Amino acid sequence: MLDGARLEKGAHVINIGGSGVPDAETLRRIDVYLRFGDSPAPASRPDLHLEDEHLGWEARADKPKRGDGRSERKRGHGILLRDKRITLADLKSGRVQGRTSRDQITYSERGNLQGAQFFPIAGLVYERAKAEGLGREIPTEWFLQDIRN
Repeated sequence: MLDGARLEKGAHVINIGGSGVPDAETLRRIDVYLRFGDSPAPASRPDLHLEDEHLGWEARADKPKRGDGRSERKRGHGILLRDKRITLADLKSGRVQGRTSRDQITYSERGNLQGAQFFPIAGLVYERAKAEGLGREIPTEWFLQDIRN
């Protein structure tokens, strides 16, 4: 939960998942919206590319959706703030600029990365623990299965 009226200059707002969208005042005050990426379209249907995260195949489109909201035909986060939206790929390639002032308020969200934003921290923690001789190795087979359901 966030009260956009309380945001200070130079703040960064991040949404790491879930269905939450910042309140209207936060959205009004955001200067740069960084989206890490979008789900690619299915290889056989490039025409289905969406700047969104609500793309899915329905095996039984005529059946109720068990209250998950999909039947409302609403779109996801990827369409927020189009005039302020940049992607990580565009930023990294130099096609766009990110924050141009320390006072700007920025916003980012995961963009269907399925937790990839945590990988760098996990890697750093792992490397530091290993350097300190902390922890113990966990057998890989604990995380693999040799049967199919």
